[in-house]
Formats: sequence, C-alpha cells, structure tokens
Amino acid sequence: MVNIGIVQMNAAPLKVNENLIKADALISQAVKDGAELVVLPEMFNVGLFVQEQLMKLGEPLDGLTTYWLKDQAAKNKVFIITSIYEQYEGDFYNTMVMVGYDGSLQIYRKRNPTVQERLVWKRCDEPGPGIFDTPFGRIGGAICFDSFFKETYEGFKQSGVELVIIVALWGTFLPDIKYPDTFYFNKLLKYQSYLASEVVPQKYAKTLEVPVVYVNQSGTINIPMTHPRFYPMLDWKKSTYDFVGNSNIYEPSGKKLVQGLDLKAEFCTVVPVGINQSKKRPEVSRVNIPSGYMKTKYYFVEPPFMFKLYQKLCFSGFKPKYEEMCGRHA
Repeated sequence: MVNIGIVQMNAAPLKVNENLIKADALISQAVKDGAELVVLPEMFNVGLFVQEQLMKLGEPLDGLTTYWLKDQAAKNKVFIITSIYEQYEGDFYNTMVMVGYDGSLQIYRKRNPTVQERLVWKRCDEPGPGIFDTPFGRIGGAICFDSFFKETYEGFKQSGVELVIIVALWGTFLPDIKYPDTFYFNKLLKYQSYLASEVVPQKYAKTLEVPVVYVNQSGTINIPMTHPRFYPMLDWKKSTYDFVGNSNIYEPSGKKLVQGLDLKAEFCTVVPVGINQSKKRPEVSRVNIPSGYMKTKYYFVEPPFMFKLYQKLCFSGFKPKYEEMCGRHA
C-alpha cells in the first residue's frame, strides 16, 4: 500500500509566491497525515492565465519552482508530482515534473495545448506520455487534455504502468450577458469537464486495471480570454472561470476512494492505495500519433464535436501570435 496525498487547490493567476505558500501548507498537512506521494494540480505555481503576461513567469527546470519542489520532497521524505510553466530553448511548455526525496527529477511536456493554452505554450515535439519509475511502482503521468488521446493510453499500456496520475485545470466559464457565447461555452465545458474528471479516469482504471489519481484545481478566477482567428464573436475582456474540482482516486474497478468531502472546495486528503508492482517490466514506450483533432481515431475518450472544432481553430489560429509573443520573451 502507498499513501497518496491529493491536493486540490485554487492557484491564483500569476502569483507564484502566494501559490507556493499555499501549497506548502497543504503539502505539510498531507505529510502529517502520512502521505508518501503527493499530487498537486496542473500549473499549481502560476495558475490558469493564457495571456502574454504569463511568459514573464516561465522557468527553466533548475529554476525557483523545481528547486522548491525538490526541497519539499527532501525535507518531507516524499515524492511530488505536478506541472509547471517551463521555458526551454526559446519556447514555453506545460511540463509535468516528478521529484523525489532522493533528488531525482523526471519530466514530460504536454503534447496537446488545450484551446487558448496554445497562445502561451506549444505542443512538445517529443512523444509522451510521462512514464516515471519510482519506489512505489511505474507511474504513468498525463496533463489534462493529454489524457483524452490514444497515444497516452498506448504509452501507458505498452509501458506496463502500475498507477496513472492525471493533473488538470478543467472547469467552465460562467454565463455573462455581455458575451452571449459564454452561455454556450458554459454548457460545452461542463460536459467536457465531466468527461475529464469522471469518464476518462474511470476508463483508464478499468481498461488498464490499475488505480488512477485525478487532481484538479478548484474555486473561481477572473481572467481575460482571447478567441482564435476566424472565430466570429468578441474576445472576453473579463470572464469568470469556475474550476470543476472533483479530484479523486479510482480503484481498478472504477470505484471512487475519496468520499465525504466537498469536491468543489480546496482540500488535501491522504488515501492508502494498493499498487501491484511487476517484477519484470517492459521497456518504456513513447507513442507518437500525429495530432488530428477532428478524427475519432485520435482519441481514447472523444470530446463533443464543437469542442474538437474549437480546439482545432485554436491550435492553428494561435500559432502566429504565440511565435510573436515568444520572440519578445525568449
């Protein structure tokens, strides 16, 4: 059995120090409750913000946040997994980091920037998913939308992972009369968030027959949102994004292990999880399937048609703007 601490938190956009202080308290609580492996949500250090200001906060892998995570792991004698905003060789990435109390650092970079994320980081050319060997077993790591794709599933399956961890930022925009399209996006993203936080982790658990940890952010934030080229409606100068929360741990049967908590609020909880470690593991397999957002065969769990269409518009439409902004911050 491994004691896994899941930390669901609201990370303030662009406020790294504030978020590290909050995470410190939540990690300390998890460790006090016996955690050996701690999972923080996606972009726990910088929060969700998809405008140029974020690029001022990009860090190398030997930067502030990774140093802080390594220190937390060492002093608390735990492993920690999350994702950070990384600057690397002139580009920006959403990077999953697994740090250990032994000083180890393992990473993978997100393959599929989700809608407006394409404005502030790029698709990693190196195939994923994250495959991390730890004292607790071989862990398969996925960041948010990457968990929807067959290349992630195939990488996990072929590598013989014994535990899956998904970190995420899923939520929906609250309706705003000033921007009529927010009413549609509210419904669309509610359903997409349901798929992400319920259907996807449960399907991984049942299909791979391993436990699955899903950790999301919680709370609400106010952020501007830019639409891609060819989208007919106005940009949102201010929008309210409501994180779905819903962090949980799934048994191989699909049963949820976290019960009796407000899954929309901030919390940390520690759950003992059985992991069946293999004495002989296959070679790590990195699977590269070229992106095809409108193709059913690209997906492990397929999103709604309109989400796929908007994803395709963002992925191609934001590329020139990303490159322009990136040139100012590289």
